[in-house]
Parts: sequence; structure tokens; C-alpha cells
Amino acid sequence: MIVIDNRLKVCAEMISGNGIVCDIGTDHAYLPAYLIENKICSEAVASDINDGPLKFAVQTIEKYGYKDNIKLIKSDGLDNIPPDNISDIVIAGMGGETISAILDNVEWIKNGVNLVLQPMTRAGHLRKWLYKNGFEIVEEKAVIEDRFVYTVIRAVYSGYRINIGKVAEYVGRINIETDAGKRYIENQFSKINNIVLGLCKAGKDEDSQKYKYIADRLKVMTEGRMNTVSEIYKYIDSIAHFSLQEKWDNSGLLTGNMNRKISRVLVTLDITNDVADEAVETGSELIISHHPVIFNPLYNLEDDEPACILMKNGISAICVHTPFDIAENGMSDILMELSGFKKTEGTLEVTGHDDKPYGFGTVGVSDRGYTSAELAQRLKELLGCTVVRYTDGGKNIKKAAFCTGSGGNLIESALNLGADAYITSEVKHDQWIYAKRKGISVFDCGHFHTENPGMKMLCKMLAADFPNIEFSMSEVNKDPVNYVI
Repeated sequence: MIVIDNRLKVCAEMISGNGIVCDIGTDHAYLPAYLIENKICSEAVASDINDGPLKFAVQTIEKYGYKDNIKLIKSDGLDNIPPDNISDIVIAGMGGETISAILDNVEWIKNGVNLVLQPMTRAGHLRKWLYKNGFEIVEEKAVIEDRFVYTVIRAVYSGYRINIGKVAEYVGRINIETDAGKRYIENQFSKINNIVLGLCKAGKDEDSQKYKYIADRLKVMTEGRMNTVSEIYKYIDSIAHFSLQEKWDNSGLLTGNMNRKISRVLVTLDITNDVADEAVETGSELIISHHPVIFNPLYNLEDDEPACILMKNGISAICVHTPFDIAENGMSDILMELSGFKKTEGTLEVTGHDDKPYGFGTVGVSDRGYTSAELAQRLKELLGCTVVRYTDGGKNIKKAAFCTGSGGNLIESALNLGADAYITSEVKHDQWIYAKRKGISVFDCGHFHTENPGMKMLCKMLAADFPNIEFSMSEVNKDPVNYVI
């Protein structure tokens, strides 16, 4: 029987078993042999950059009779690894910076490959790199080995690029309900407290307060206390300022109270009756939506009004409408990046000036050119649209403007910013004619489909920063429009 240490056992628990497992920097091929022996996978690759570890791997493979199951490859990271049928990649026992460097610029790992990563040091660096490069940590476990506590991370590519906060950097998605998880977070809490003390002694009060906030958040976790609505509100306000909402809007806390304790949050584009019922059924104490649950004035209150359902069941609602629309890295920026365009200068409709102009819509450029038909197909597949309505401006598309939701009135602004194409929704007949005359390709992908990705991103951001709260996207909030094709 093959014996492996606790770190590798946790790695083995995170293997998908859907194909070939590749162990980068293998240690005597113990992990691949363990996986084969326990029928977690049927084939594996054991790889290392040096000949010595590979010679020891040969001995292990021959000892247990796994010549037909385990292939040895000499490789610097993933350089020589053939991607065919690789379902899982394990990189264990290296520093977080080294693991990041191995994964950097390897495009094929974005095709559904399950990454199992066990950093010995700089786990925070690895977490930041993963989120910033479009990977999502879907599972993370602390593990005790001798007198040390390590973490094992399972990540997959989602395409959502997130700049995580310090809490997420320090603790990731560690499950504090385990002994190892609690000890890991206690260790991080101790480190941050030492940073606070050092900054205070150095007279850097502003910096010390930032780390004290992190320490307070970790203290809530270590003591098993629940977060409150106000903490979620403050986090959202830090990235999408409620004070900057449009005068006609109604964003912020619209039902419930700030002191409500929460363990489960439902995220949605709209708060419909079905979504309100879903929140009740799932035991969610808070809903975060884009569109306000109370928008127009209510002159009477009926039992089936979504806001009434929430109030009757003690469910709070935070709505992030125009603050998230106009935020840096907000709704339109998210759609742009998901579509494969990189942000450049330009705002379609400037509504205010803080440190710099802000408003609705954004502009991005692509490394490749698209025909209008190609981009329409890409948007349809990316957003899950039933249909994409578009007009062909006759140009090769390399620069595009984006405005989520209802943005047909901003075609002229897109033209003025030099865009070859404009992606939005709710385009009117006269606006189509104008676009055709001016030679700009316009794409109407539907209000729901252009905005729902932004709420998915917000859900992932919150889940990364509040690992002790369960965040989930609504399963019943769908495009309300039906189509005949």
C-alpha cells in the first residue's frame, strides 16, 4: 500500500477523476501511484525538471507495476506536457510565486482543467494571481503537517478577472469549521496583528487602520460570529459608491436593517416574486440585486409585492443599480473583458467628476479583428442569448463600445469615440437606421443577458472576500422574454 503525507492526501481528495492527472514536480511519483492504486484516476503523468526525481519515480512505478498507467516526462513546469486529455494538474510543495510562474501564459489550462495547488509559502500571492488571471478558487482546505499548517487550493478558469482584497489574499476560502482551518486563520490573524503593531510604532496610523480592519474581519471568523448586512454594504460601497447613484435611482439598503446577521446571500439581477420565494426557501438572510426591488413609488402594499415578501420573512435587500453601472470595473467593463476586449480611454455618457470623469459605458480594443457576424456569434455563445440582433457596419471590428442594459441612445457617443462596434440592448428602429447609415455595427444582446454577467462577477467577488458566508446566484431569475426562432 502506498503511503503519502497529509498534504498529498488532501490534494488527492480534490482530483476530479475525469481524465489524466498531471503531477508537476513529482516526488518519487508517490501521488500518481496513490491515485492509480485508489482508483481515483486510471492514467497519470509524473513530471519534473531534474533527472534525479524522475529516476526515483521510475523505481516507484516499477515497484507497484504501474508502467502502463503512469507516464514520466522531463519538463520545466508545463512546457513539455501534452494537453491532450489532461483533466487535472497538481503542483504541490512549491512556493506560491513559483506555482504562479508555471501557470502563467499556458492557455490550454483554461479549457476546464482542474488545478490542485499546494503552496508551501506565499499562498496569498498565488490567490491574487489566480483571481487576477480569471481563475476561481472553488475549494480550499487547510492541512496540518507536523507542526505547520498549509493550504490546498482547487481552482478552475472562469474568465472573471478579480482584484481581491487583503482578507481574501490572507485566508482565501479556508473552511474555518475544521481544526486545521481555524488554526490557519488564527495564524494569519496573529501575523496581521503584528503588522498593525509595527505600523503603529512607525507612526503610520492610516495604514495600521487598514490592517486593523482586516484583523477585525478575521476575529469575527475565528470566534465563529456571523457577519452583518452592514459589512456587506460597506464592501459594495467601497467598489460602487452608493453616494454617486443617479438622482432618479433608488439603490442601497431597501429592505431590512444593517445589523441583521447573515450566513447566506442570494445574488440576482432582479428581485421578482420567484426570487423572493427562492430566498425564503434557501434560508438567505440577504438578497443583493442590480435592479431596485422598490423603484417607482409604492402607493399601496400588496401581499405579493416582492418587497413585502422580503419584509415578512425578515430578508434584507441591497440594490446596486447605477452605482455598479458607473463604477470602475463595473457592469460595462465586466461585459467588455468577458467579450475579449481590453479597456482603453472613453466613457459613453459622462455623468459626474470625482477624481476623474465617470458615467455609463466603456470602450475596449481587441487583439484580433471580427466581422460583425463573427462577433454576433461570439456574443451569443458567451452570454447564452437566444438571439443577438445586429446590424453590419461593414468594418473589421477591433475597437468596440459597451453599455449594459438599455443603451440604444448612446450610438452617437460610440461613434465619437472611434468605435467600430457597439454592444448594448434595447435598440430602437430609428437607432438601427442611424447606425447603418453611419457605418457602425450595433449588437442588441438583450437587457438581461448584458447585465447578468456583472452580477455573477459581484457574486464571485463577495464570495472571495467573505469566505465564511455562502453566496449563490439565483437559479430562478431568467430572461423574462420568450422568443420564436
